[in-house]
Amino acid sequence: MSEEASRSVIVAKKNLEAHNMMSFELVDAEGGELPPFSAGSHVDLTIPGGFVRQYSICNPASERNRYVIGVWKDGNSRGGSVALHDAVNVGDRLEISLPRNRFRVPKNAARAILVARGIGVTPILSIADDLKTRGVPFELHYVYALMSPDAFAGFIGASSFAENTSYYFESSKDNQLLNPATLFADRPEDTQLFICGADWWMDPIVNLAKQKGWNDERIHIERFTAKLAAPVLDKVFKVKIASTGAVYEIPGDKTITALLEEKGVKVPTSCEQGLCGTCKIKVLEGEIDHRDKRLTPEQRAEGYLLACVSRGKGDQLVLDL
Repeated sequence: MSEEASRSVIVAKKNLEAHNMMSFELVDAEGGELPPFSAGSHVDLTIPGGFVRQYSICNPASERNRYVIGVWKDGNSRGGSVALHDAVNVGDRLEISLPRNRFRVPKNAARAILVARGIGVTPILSIADDLKTRGVPFELHYVYALMSPDAFAGFIGASSFAENTSYYFESSKDNQLLNPATLFADRPEDTQLFICGADWWMDPIVNLAKQKGWNDERIHIERFTAKLAAPVLDKVFKVKIASTGAVYEIPGDKTITALLEEKGVKVPTSCEQGLCGTCKIKVLEGEIDHRDKRLTPEQRAEGYLLACVSRGKGDQLVLDL
């Protein structure tokens, strides 16, 4: 994170929202206003241990005095969420980036359905507030993850959109499950869908919407985790640095960015899951095995790849570095 883009913040509050789910209120370290953000935005957060992770801003975009983020303590964490839960406390100073938005609400949105599961509700919360403020009709359908009932219940209950929210439970004893088929029945053609949650839960709902005739322009998806192939038995290939002619072999258990960093070739990274686009590189020669969740078809056609997850299909890629 560059010095120009970074900002020091203080952890003003740390609240347990549910099992393994924590919220953090971040305020400006100098007591001033924070940079403005739009509904659906996220920030890059530098965490003790050298981790940089992306977290959505939950609170209303009208608030300039704080950013509230939600963090799920992932059992398969690569270190970031565990460090935040266990090592970061009220009063600690952290570094954040300027807010960025890849989950933006169209200015002409006439009506919307918001659907979230578990920690996936975090970007949805600011979107719900934005729609409510603008008088745009919407429904928020929130599925509590099995081990995290009542997550953000206090936050939503005190919000302007509490009356727009319906809750669902995955526990069989509660027997109140979300029926995706009912979400898309008899909806006006100008209805937008905003959805966030685990891929295995979200993808069938998105596919159902498409089967019902919803096109990509009406479907807005925020992904927290990418589906990564196990790297141990992955294909070995080479990358060539166009500016120097140096050639490096990428073994099956390392990413392009990891191997290049070992060799002293620094490629900026953030999420390391093919989600944020920080590590985008132009490929001058070679066939790409795209594994990201970020690049558009046009960007792929232009020869870009996200080096934290994607690989070469052939023997070598020539990188515009």
